Amino acid sequence: MKTPKTNPIDTPSVYVCAGLVSGAGALLLNVLPVLFGAFAERFGLGEQQLGNLAMAMNLGFGAFGLASLLWIHRLSWRVISALSSALVAGAIMFVLRDPSYEALLAIMALAGAGTGALYALAMTIFGDSSQPERAFGFKLGIETVPGAFLLIVLPVAVAPVWGFDGMLITIAIAMVVMGILPLPWVPRRSERRLEVSGTAVRIASTESRIIVWLSLVASLVFLTGIMSVWAFLELMGKKTGLASDTIGMVLALGFLINAGGGFIASAIGLKVGRFMPVAVIILAELLGLVALAQFSSLVTYVAGVICFLFSIGFVLAYTFGVMAEFDLSGELVALGALCLSLGAAFGPAIGGVLIEAFGYSSVLWFSGVCSVAVLAIYGAAVMRAQLTFQRIRVSGTVVMSGL
Repeated sequence: MKTPKTNPIDTPSVYVCAGLVSGAGALLLNVLPVLFGAFAERFGLGEQQLGNLAMAMNLGFGAFGLASLLWIHRLSWRVISALSSALVAGAIMFVLRDPSYEALLAIMALAGAGTGALYALAMTIFGDSSQPERAFGFKLGIETVPGAFLLIVLPVAVAPVWGFDGMLITIAIAMVVMGILPLPWVPRRSERRLEVSGTAVRIASTESRIIVWLSLVASLVFLTGIMSVWAFLELMGKKTGLASDTIGMVLALGFLINAGGGFIASAIGLKVGRFMPVAVIILAELLGLVALAQFSSLVTYVAGVICFLFSIGFVLAYTFGVMAEFDLSGELVALGALCLSLGAAFGPAIGGVLIEAFGYSSVLWFSGVCSVAVLAIYGAAVMRAQLTFQRIRVSGTVVMSGL
């Protein structure tokens, strides 16, 4: 009797090391408030110039996330991670030379390209898992921890002692530590893609692609709604009279709560199905938005932020998970990086327009509508997945993981 082959992705060492690679891909986005605050002070940049830098970084991130479809399965995963991490670290270190604003735009675009490649790579690695919901839950949890750590350490411990240069060097070192040092424990290529290509009978490609694209759209809509509020959480707190240091501590706590959401999704997996956990957490997120709309004290602000941020890693674990399971080519899952980029670009822009025109409550309504839409889109994807598995069971042609 043959022993079932263990998926090389589903091991603790790969989860941790590939999670660190994913953390490297998300690092600049996670520390952006601190980094841009330092840029503003060092180079005398205004809000519009900082916004342009963020746009340049997101464009680079999204462009390389999309371009990864061309080479993500043609090059060694270890080579991709090493080169991308070196690109980001080199771009960050080049800022130490006090470049012009135009050069800084190009630098941020290059740094965004490197992080986009890293994030697309991590999406592909975890997409190879035989238990994608659990894998993506762990990924989304662990990738948040380094960013939360640096958000606290950079302004409190690094900047007061080593200044602006020390902050940049710390970020560059973090990129090397997360994107290069763990590579001996990261697979060189996809095993799942080879197995799928050799399978004689598979799910109809049209049906699988519909499920994948529904999941991608759900992820994009969710991220757009989330980012439309995330960008203005500090201003919402200040508007009600909370101190900046208090808000900073709340947001740092919320960042860690976000990581906890991913880890909890990883622990739950498919034990209670795909749809019910997402529905419950989106309901909690909506309650958080209500609390943020009506808060008049620190307690309600904290409750709103925690409910709101907890949902991010949890919901994305499931939308990315169903996408990965039905991405038979193993290629489209990398587009999760593009979803993150577009959500980070469009969400704050839409939020800013709504706030200026109708006030802060309007952006909370927008985020809530996005979440309800996500539940409908994701529900359609899950329903199609269930029908697909039912047809498979009847025909007995292929066996995949259950719902």
